[in-house]
Amino acid sequence: MANKKHLGIWQKFRQESEVLSGQIINWRRHFHRYPELAFQEKATSQKIQKTLKKMKIPFEVCAKTGIVATLDGEKPGCCAGLRADMDALPVQEETELPFASRHPGCMHACGHDGHMATALGVAAILARNRRHLFGSIRFIFQPAEEKPPGGAREVIRSGLIDDVDALIGFHYFPDLAPGNYWVGAGPVMAATDQFTIVVTGQGGHGSAPHLTSDPIVCAGFLISQVQTIVSRRIDPLASAVVSFGSIHGGEAFNIIPDRVQLSGTVRSFDGRVRKTIISSLKKICQAAAAFNCSARLNFQTYCPATVNQPALSKKVRALSEKILGKSALTAYHPVMGGEDFAFMAEKLSACYIFAGIGSSSGNNHSSTFNLNESVLAPTAYYLACLLYELARVRKK
Repeated sequence: MANKKHLGIWQKFRQESEVLSGQIINWRRHFHRYPELAFQEKATSQKIQKTLKKMKIPFEVCAKTGIVATLDGEKPGCCAGLRADMDALPVQEETELPFASRHPGCMHACGHDGHMATALGVAAILARNRRHLFGSIRFIFQPAEEKPPGGAREVIRSGLIDDVDALIGFHYFPDLAPGNYWVGAGPVMAATDQFTIVVTGQGGHGSAPHLTSDPIVCAGFLISQVQTIVSRRIDPLASAVVSFGSIHGGEAFNIIPDRVQLSGTVRSFDGRVRKTIISSLKKICQAAAAFNCSARLNFQTYCPATVNQPALSKKVRALSEKILGKSALTAYHPVMGGEDFAFMAEKLSACYIFAGIGSSSGNNHSSTFNLNESVLAPTAYYLACLLYELARVRKK
């Protein structure tokens, strides 16, 4: 167990989080009311910068709208980092909340408003107690998580997080009960890739299909064959998803088009599985020749799997049990959703935490999603304690 001195610090952090609870909620509501899409988070960035200035926490701007702030302690230690994503989604809000989005067609439908507010809450708690801090705490407000190519790699290229010894990422999840957290080891979120298949044939009148090479019929065959990749070409004990998200072809009911475009996504945890899927897609596309058509595959690898560094994850889980109690650490599993935090986790020792908000919040990416605000201050307290402890380790 942590010694009495540090239990006292945690209690002080809890008291600070309770005092700041209303402010954290206000920050979340402000961000929710004024959402901005990837790399357009200018007003969001300005709000965060203004808030950090009031806390007297120095920062630098990077990745267009991103912010990396550093709170130095007065005692030697490591550099512990916390990342929060900033961007909203192109979703028309339908919550009818008094602080609903004022930007038509744009909404914080995935909880990033809560992520930023929580991170600012952590910053406020620790800034009020900087004389007790060891090492330094790095706050990373990252733009463009939702849209490739994403903002994580831009933040990495800035060099501002190179010296982070332990990096924490987190996401609010409605699948977990409020107050519950999952700290996994190894892969926790999938690699996210996208692909398009352009099927080209010979169009013509719908009344004379024998004079055409119908790309629609060919596309239909390819779709059905692609669905066999996971069920027949991937080990049943491995995990993968191949899903089509769009089909575009033709303009009129009685005209067979020359071209059909299919688009989809691939999710996987293992690099070998990813290679098998790519090679299978290529082979299936060759079958277009049987329809006197051609099929051109464009496969774009985007984001690798998000992998929690095992040693850090073990440490984070042990600390979390002490901070929150064992009952708050729940059993869960990796998800097929993706996160460009994965790029940071490739470079740094990192751990990504799932934080519960309960099913009443609705589904992530839904037009009616409404984050349970009761979790904000308690999560800020938890993360403040966690970062304090991670930074307390002396560098070797």
